[in-house]
Amino acid sequence: VASGDSVVSRCMNDQDEQKLLRAVGQGDEPAFEEIYRLYAEKVRLAAWRVSHRADWLDEIVNEAWYRAFQNRKSYNASKPFLYWMAGIVQNVYREHCRKSPLTLSGRGPDPTGTRLDEVTPEQLADEAETLSGLNDCVGRLSRADQALVRLRFFDNKTLRDVASELGVPESTVREKSIPAVLEALKRCLTAKGLRFSHIFPAQGGDEMQ
Repeated sequence: VASGDSVVSRCMNDQDEQKLLRAVGQGDEPAFEEIYRLYAEKVRLAAWRVSHRADWLDEIVNEAWYRAFQNRKSYNASKPFLYWMAGIVQNVYREHCRKSPLTLSGRGPDPTGTRLDEVTPEQLADEAETLSGLNDCVGRLSRADQALVRLRFFDNKTLRDVASELGVPESTVREKSIPAVLEALKRCLTAKGLRFSHIFPAQGGDEMQ
């Protein structure tokens, strides 16, 4: 669901944000607090993408922001802030992996199949931007459609299970609900300059079963 962070972001232009970022690099605490409000959602999404560990998420996010605050004067305002934060998030996650007895060879489970050392901070930041845009678009849907998206595309439920949980015929989910939801998301994501096909692979045939 879209958070207030996205509203704050829409109300601030690039020039104002750059002014804040320069102030952050100079150690300004109020500027850092404002940047935190602007980027809190995206940093959390980056932490989720890199860890996929709900039990670690708060610790990773809090530690990353603490380190960023402590080292704010090292931030170079000529570079995207989210790239900088993504690098900090990765470092914090690696430390959690080394300390955790549940990880193998110092690396936690990655459901995406992508090794952490193969993902750059820039790639991680870009993925967080994409997830933030998707989060906003999903938040614009009705509650019923949000539930459909969660069940089908995030929980990977079958059409039969989705229909059962929503209390509608399976044919309605297949022929009406999903096509309508995907079209709405496509319009929203396209308007944000995000590639719909990159987020939702082609839907149809066996993939819809």
